[in-house]
Amino acid sequence: MNYLGLDYGEHRVGVAFADSEFKFAFARETIDQKTVNLFERLEQLVKINKVDEFVVGMPYHPDGRADGKNVVVEAFVKELAEHFPGKPIHTQDESYSSVQAQEKTSHFSKKKKQRNKAVIDQLAAQIILQRWLDENA
Repeated sequence: MNYLGLDYGEHRVGVAFADSEFKFAFARETIDQKTVNLFERLEQLVKINKVDEFVVGMPYHPDGRADGKNVVVEAFVKELAEHFPGKPIHTQDESYSSVQAQEKTSHFSKKKKQRNKAVIDQLAAQIILQRWLDENA
């Protein structure tokens, strides 16, 4: 089984990859929706990596309540299901994934952090996918 983990944002989408044999998520890339068609790129990634299932980070408050952003992510999940019928889509609580990703990049200078938001998105996707693998695979 091959998995594609997604940290969905309206401007950028962090992408991570894992397979069920190794159960270890790898940051893959960040898709900038201002310059790239999201679903065209996802189709390429699904084909290249022979993806079987998706794991999408779902925003929740720390106490488990739905975050206002979850409506946007739920709409994305619905659209993802329409583009990839038959491929299971799992959601995973993404709480603090971006904070953890920022901690992993704390050695970046302030200017470099500004330029590397894409790296944080990739790492957040990796964290989300790894959490799901640890709990489910």
